[in-house]
Amino acid sequence: MTALPVIDLEHARDGDEVKVADEISRACTEVGFFVVRGHGIDRKVFDDAYELSLDFFRRPAAEKNALPMRTSTARGDNDYSPYGYSALLSENAYAYTGKQGMPSDYVEKFSVGRLVTDDAEELPFPADERGAALRAALKTYFAACETVAARLTELLTVALELPRDFFATRTDRSNDSLRSQFYPGVQQEFANDQGMGEHTDGTLITLLTEDGPGLQLRDLKGEWLDVDVPERDWFIVNIGDLMARWSNDEYVSTPHRVRLVDSPRQSIVFFKLANDDAIIECFPKFTRDRAAAYEPIRYEDFSLQKMDALFGRETRS
Repeated sequence: MTALPVIDLEHARDGDEVKVADEISRACTEVGFFVVRGHGIDRKVFDDAYELSLDFFRRPAAEKNALPMRTSTARGDNDYSPYGYSALLSENAYAYTGKQGMPSDYVEKFSVGRLVTDDAEELPFPADERGAALRAALKTYFAACETVAARLTELLTVALELPRDFFATRTDRSNDSLRSQFYPGVQQEFANDQGMGEHTDGTLITLLTEDGPGLQLRDLKGEWLDVDVPERDWFIVNIGDLMARWSNDEYVSTPHRVRLVDSPRQSIVFFKLANDDAIIECFPKFTRDRAAAYEPIRYEDFSLQKMDALFGRETRS
């Protein structure tokens, strides 16, 4: 594993909250990535989500393609939360950073958003017992990620000298999403080994787990470093463009990518966002000694700029 800071949340529960908060803030400033363990989430939550996701990815292509990923599910034009299946080469992470004409990604994805927490919502899952089990597992995993994200952002308020509920009141209605991903092992017929192209996330924070190598980050020197963790219930956390903007670029939204390796790889990624009406304005702590680099912006406007690029839609005025 690349020597990322490892944050043990048990220490925060044991009375070292200020120290843990400072460790998280330092990691956000120096590398934009860190690893979280000791979060209190049962290992079974991870194992169920991984095993049932793999069962889905092993289904025949026709079954998976019958559940195509769609957006704006039941919530109007501005709802970009993805739901459903994306096949190999159907998405291009480079587009998210505005780079056009780049290769697409060798990754399959099954995605859900906040609507998965409502059992009454009609969502694109397989209509059988295995599909129901997958939905239940991803619902539980989604809730677990919400809990960990809430704790991490609460700790950050300590380091940022903000009210303790600062993020809670600005993210309690956020349109968060979860993507279970399957990367095939590199194959001779593939055009390249690009599991996912270089990009930064548009998130507040991103929580990722994995069951094998392939993830790489680009450090401040421009070198690509391998990132791997020993357990699938250790979260790899990275800062997104939203947090970078909120922090006046003191916190680093680090470019990263996935390279295919000899064996298949799974990962599950949770994207923590903000409420549409939240105003993104640089934290006072980071504007005392230099001017804010950005004008205040509503999160909905910030998000639409990012997602229009990703899904190839014209930017709205």
